[in-house]
Amino acid sequence: MKPTEDIIPVTFIAGTGGNFLCHFIVSAKRNIKDIIKLSEHGNAHLFCSKDILGPVEGLSTPDLVKIEYIFSQLPYIGSIKPYYTSAHLIDINTINYYFSRSIRITYEVDDIPDIATVFYGKFIVDEGKTKKSIKNISAEPYQWINKFSFKENMPSILFVSWKELLNGNINDLISKISMFTNINKDKFSTESLIYWRNKTQYCIDKFKDMR
Repeated sequence: MKPTEDIIPVTFIAGTGGNFLCHFIVSAKRNIKDIIKLSEHGNAHLFCSKDILGPVEGLSTPDLVKIEYIFSQLPYIGSIKPYYTSAHLIDINTINYYFSRSIRITYEVDDIPDIATVFYGKFIVDEGKTKKSIKNISAEPYQWINKFSFKENMPSILFVSWKELLNGNINDLISKISMFTNINKDKFSTESLIYWRNKTQYCIDKFKDMR
């Protein structure tokens, strides 16, 4: 099987901004600079722009189930190739087998407290899910950190770190994404990125004492 060139998934662990990053890229491709609508603590689920609907299942669901779901979806009307979506896909080799290119959000050990806090605010609180402590949420990022770390010699994957997405130089981040996607960097909405960053930092600051 030849990897598809038609779909580029943004792969990530929950809490690291994969839905926002997908929206950021798709909006730029469509040359839409409207500021994204977010939940109180920065959840982008309801208003995330995608070209193809992505699977909602988390990391416990096998990658192949989620990939089959992606391939079963028709692109939204007006979407142009390559189609972007977001998914909690784990295994790099599996991703490379099915997709000629992908985008991966990575993180490091010192990022985990903030990622768990973000997940708590954006998912547990904003979506009214079953209560979990931030400490318990942290177990999943620790479990998967080796899978979501930067890998050398994989030019088909754009690695974007949590630090870059949340706090990195905006021009550098946009230039990096622009080069990989071939989307003109002037089409990216810096205002949406700043808004998402501010909401996400607000979430971290609000719940950090609960760690």
